[in-house]
Amino acid sequence: MKSDVVIVGGGISGLSLAFYAAKAGFKTTLLEKNDNPGGSFSSHRYTGNNANFWFELGAHTCYNSYQNLLDIVDACNLTDSIIPREKVPFTLLVDKQLKSVFSALNIFEALKSIPNIFSLKKEGLSVRDYYSKIVGVNNYNNTLSHFFNAVPSQPTDDFPADMMFKSRPKRKEVLKNYTFKEGLQSVAKAIAKSKGINVFTDQEVTGIEVIDGSYAITTKAGVTHSATTLALATPSAVSSHLLQTIEPDISKHLGSLKAATVDSVGVVINKRDLSIKPVAAIISPNDIFFSAVSRDTVSDDNYRGFAFHFKPGESDETKMRRITDVLGISESKIIHKHTVLNTVPSLRLGHREWLEKMNSLLAGKNLLLTGNYFGGMAIEDCVSRSLSESSRLKKAL
Repeated sequence: MKSDVVIVGGGISGLSLAFYAAKAGFKTTLLEKNDNPGGSFSSHRYTGNNANFWFELGAHTCYNSYQNLLDIVDACNLTDSIIPREKVPFTLLVDKQLKSVFSALNIFEALKSIPNIFSLKKEGLSVRDYYSKIVGVNNYNNTLSHFFNAVPSQPTDDFPADMMFKSRPKRKEVLKNYTFKEGLQSVAKAIAKSKGINVFTDQEVTGIEVIDGSYAITTKAGVTHSATTLALATPSAVSSHLLQTIEPDISKHLGSLKAATVDSVGVVINKRDLSIKPVAAIISPNDIFFSAVSRDTVSDDNYRGFAFHFKPGESDETKMRRITDVLGISESKIIHKHTVLNTVPSLRLGHREWLEKMNSLLAGKNLLLTGNYFGGMAIEDCVSRSLSESSRLKKAL
């Protein structure tokens, strides 16, 4: 099967690149190894007892600063399906009690340190170095660091401060933070149905060759796709492996990046069986899980859902015991469970230099790379990278 461009990986990075490629008039094929495209946008559904209850196990929230994403949402006629997230608190679990973030801070230390925000620059500093000077060392170690760790579900002390949270222009007519009536999967489905995009699911790519100037992409099912341009929207380690033979220098550079595995367990409980007040998320310092993100931000008449993001290596029994302990219920009260493994990059100082070298290695090639390990891990960072790579596609073909 011949295309102008074949994209490997159907998360938001691959989908947004497919959107831009098809919009520019290129015949576009997207290959996704799972049974649905979306990646971190794959909202999971509980449909037992005639229910239609969705919850997120990857990304959870969008913001009005995600302008490139919103442009795609507009083009896919999804704007009217944007809904607000209810204002429920982020909480700390301390000594088996849920507490507010504010109550855990030393206000005197914070007041003494916060003036540094006007003179201190993020560039060249780690998250720990920057934010400990903004809120105070003890406030950072005891409270703030745990919220930062919850974002990518891994320790973030050594992340580049300027890549953790970014200030971006905002679409003021759009809700500050939002989701969609049917969850983030709505966006993935809408893009996948866009004109000019051929999506093939259950297509794990096992090999890539260059034959007569074109890429030959072979799947585990034995199907071969051909394209003038190849785009990889997979974790860096996967892309590195696929490029070993045809682009050894790029493969080696990708292989220098580190990543973390997030073991996520989603559970659904009848609303009447849970006494915990509505929360946006539960963060438990120094626990076996980084966060338990709640569906309470979009309330439901009958059900509540939580996505526990665990550190890797825990047994199923240990994870379930911790979930029931935190929620204060017996395992019999969990009416549905779903697990998923996600890979997230572990960014470090010097990443911008890594990116500059990667872009120089890609220059002049019909090879595009996109994902959450370029400009940052936020949804908008992924889409922005895809937009940037789409401009190279236009020049290449």
